Order: sequence, then C-alpha cells, then structure tokens
Amino acid sequence: MTPKRIVFLVLGLLFATFIVQNADVVQVRFLFWSAQASRALVILGAFVLGIIVGWVTGRVLKKEEPPPPSFTTET
Repeated sequence: MTPKRIVFLVLGLLFATFIVQNADVVQVRFLFWSAQASRALVILGAFVLGIIVGWVTGRVLKKEEPPPPSFTTET
C-alpha cells in the first residue's frame, strides 16, 4: 500500500465517522426553497458537489493552458 493510498483511506474513515456522528435532521434553506434532510446527507452532498466543481474547474483550466513549446533542433 502506498503512502498516498493510506492517507486517502484515513481521511475517508475520518469523513465517514464525521458523517455518522452528524445524523440529525436539519432544515436546509436556499433562496425560496426549503427542505428537511439528514445532516449527514447535506454534508455528503456538499462534499460530492465540491469534488465535481473541483474536477470541472481543473478540466477547464487544463484546456486553457497553452501547449508547451516544442524544442526542435535545426541543423
């Protein structure tokens, strides 16, 4: 097991523990919309939304980078 995989596993376990301990029902309000949901689902939804936004942003920024200069040797 690589150190990177161990770090991800530990962080995942900590996140799962945090979600399980926050299972209370809360009211979520956004603009004119309101709903009741488990706090764990709200946290998990925010986490997943953050991953998606980060992934999309990375893809967009990667496309905007200019290609690296090609080094050709002329003889």
